[in-house]
Amino acid sequence: MTNVIQYQGRKARRAGSEQRRQAILEAALAIIVKDGIRAVRHRAVAREADVPLSATTYYFKDISDLIADTFTLFAERALTEVIEPFKQKAFELLSNFSRDTLANPDSRAQMVTTFGTMLAAFITDEFHQRREHLVAEQAFLQEAVLDERLRDLADLYLRQQLESLKIATEMFGCSNPRLDAELILSTMMTIEQRLLVHPEYATPEFVEARMCNLIDKLLPRG
Repeated sequence: MTNVIQYQGRKARRAGSEQRRQAILEAALAIIVKDGIRAVRHRAVAREADVPLSATTYYFKDISDLIADTFTLFAERALTEVIEPFKQKAFELLSNFSRDTLANPDSRAQMVTTFGTMLAAFITDEFHQRREHLVAEQAFLQEAVLDERLRDLADLYLRQQLESLKIATEMFGCSNPRLDAELILSTMMTIEQRLLVHPEYATPEFVEARMCNLIDKLLPRG
């Protein structure tokens, strides 16, 4: 992971300098969430971070480096604060089931509901509690299309999310665990994007219906 998560800008040499550098990245991320990537300018970031304009140009020679490092910080935090806790919670919950559970229709239905509801709860919690994270994630993945320096980082970010889903689909004996995991993740991200555009859909019922329907189609029967 450390081979992929690499910052582009000038490295801070002292603790105080690192705090200022972090403040600049935090400010850039706040601007991205509020006004979009194209609103990131040295002057705007300096104002948001409450630092001299010379500080932003000292650490980041151009805007592209500043944006790249902002998304590097985002991905680094998301991996430890969002994705890893989700993986741990998922494994804890799914450990109550096994492939043999699928042989009993009632137990299978319970598994579908439990797994689908867990994924739906993650999505709705993200929307209600960490909406800024979802907005930044959408911006990060879009920027990775345009900036090749972010592509390896974006791949790592998505692989980490796929890994827990792939292990779950393997546990349940899905015919093609990796492709099924990719389908689950792409559905989750599509729903998240839809909720950002239509927040009135951000209800447990709306999300659970879609995730449970998908899980029911993917899990083997008996």
